[in-house]
Amino acid sequence: MTNSITNRQMVFIIFLTLTTYTTIDLPKTVAQTSGRSSWVPIIITSIIFGCDAIIITKLNNMFLGKVFFDYSQEIVGKFFAYVIAYYFILYYLLIGVYLKLKLVGVLTSNFLPQTPKFVFLLFGIALFAYVAHKGITNIARIFEIFGISFLLVTVGICIFMLIRGTKYNILPFFNASDVKEYAITMRNLIQPYDGMEVLLIIPFTVKNKGASKIAFFTLLFIGLFYALIVESTIMILGLNNTILLNDSFIEAMRITEAPVIERLDIFYLTFGLASLFSGMIIVYATVAEFACRIFSKVKRYNIIIAISVIYFILCLFGLNIKDMEKIFESFIFYLVIISSFLIPITVFILAKVKKRV
Repeated sequence: MTNSITNRQMVFIIFLTLTTYTTIDLPKTVAQTSGRSSWVPIIITSIIFGCDAIIITKLNNMFLGKVFFDYSQEIVGKFFAYVIAYYFILYYLLIGVYLKLKLVGVLTSNFLPQTPKFVFLLFGIALFAYVAHKGITNIARIFEIFGISFLLVTVGICIFMLIRGTKYNILPFFNASDVKEYAITMRNLIQPYDGMEVLLIIPFTVKNKGASKIAFFTLLFIGLFYALIVESTIMILGLNNTILLNDSFIEAMRITEAPVIERLDIFYLTFGLASLFSGMIIVYATVAEFACRIFSKVKRYNIIIAISVIYFILCLFGLNIKDMEKIFESFIFYLVIISSFLIPITVFILAKVKKRV
């Protein structure tokens, strides 16, 4: 199966992968440490991850037509390439379980509270498995549609919130006393910016010339997108309520009046599910692509079935673990540092050194 994407599709893959669930609880996450100045660490973090995007895309462009697993064997050797591949599989299995449980939580609390959770798991995993089986090229086409609709709806809702909100709530726009908390905020922002590694399963072609610049500005745009969500939420709820409420962005929408649309939160959640679905699809596809490379003699649909069974079992365990979300968030920082920075940067440096030798 030939997998390739255009730079436009890459933009939407990055956008939907990073914004999977984070828009809902992002305002609380950043406001509790940096207050009204939260937009500053958001932009700084976007620049840092933008540099990471440059490294990953440049690495892909150095080995056109190959995915990370293939060209990493030329750089670090077969043994370490397999070790890294197994690491990414385990990493994205954990991410997938976390996102799937988040999705179940959203569906249960906002749409179908009486439906058993294992039913959501069965239907969700079956859907994600079907789409992942089609390959990254087809996924990229779907992401273009999901991405445009999710972006337009979310930005539109934020504009209504800015119009209806109280400007006093976000003033002063910058508070020098919050600077000392930026490091904590940026640490908390690691998860909302996680996901750039999915590009490692996509072989770049000559169509992806200029991908590094585009990826960097995509991360800057995501930073502005996050800042818009945070500021509009604070304008509606005020700083204290934003910190107090877990799903503060949703709560802010519920009390925002808009013409024609009676409930902005329901309207958002309808389109927001596309983002959650997209996040799970790309995570599932990443596990599948690495697994298909490792077990190259096994048919793709058998690998997809095996991954589905593993996901279902892990999710069932996750449902029965108390404070699963807190446990996950306690170590995700270190996993993201390894996945997004340590591995790509190390391989990139070694690739540069080998090309010069």
